[in-house]
Amino acid sequence: MSEYNKLIIDLNELPIYKFIEFLRVEILDVQGHGPTFFGQVRYARNGVEQDESLPMDLSKGIFIATLRDEQLQGIQREELEKTLQEAAVEITKIVRKHPNLNKPRTHYNYENNEQQFHTNNSDDTSVSVLKNILNAYPYLKYDERGSDPPEILRCRVKGDSKYPRHVNDIFEIVQKLKNKTGKPYSVGSYGGSFDGGENLDKVWTRFSLRKFDFDDKPINN
Repeated sequence: MSEYNKLIIDLNELPIYKFIEFLRVEILDVQGHGPTFFGQVRYARNGVEQDESLPMDLSKGIFIATLRDEQLQGIQREELEKTLQEAAVEITKIVRKHPNLNKPRTHYNYENNEQQFHTNNSDDTSVSVLKNILNAYPYLKYDERGSDPPEILRCRVKGDSKYPRHVNDIFEIVQKLKNKTGKPYSVGSYGGSFDGGENLDKVWTRFSLRKFDFDDKPINN
């Protein structure tokens, strides 16, 4: 029996934009841990659902990928990006008020948060704890350059690794990190380079762990 499910949220409240229709969001919901900040948005073009989806970082309320040039089919790139920005705001609102989520998703002023991240001192304790945890997962390594401790800790699959990867490992790691540090870490996102025919749960190459206290973050409009 799988330890995680996909929480599916319909986007029928959204309008059909000029050249794209957003259908639903699929969010990984792990038993005992709750939903991640990462979602896949399914969409249709000209009334036809596409095989690929568009990933979103729901903690930031932004799409983290866009259509490739060969998928534009006459759409102006500037017009597409404007549509994605507008839709991301509305999609995030729908997701955060969904009754099946364990906690309401607070809106974060990400620009201000990023400034705060880069002015905080490095938390060597969280990093050292995470590195020790990763010793039990020989195909993973801590991403020194991509991390901004203690708020953002990133890990990557080793380039020469032949070990099978398991998405459940990510949630085991964050739970161990929470237990050992006593800090409110959650899975931020996971992903990598993949095409629509691959199972992201099996081909991911990186993930992030974020320290968020849901109850203390203010709502910024």
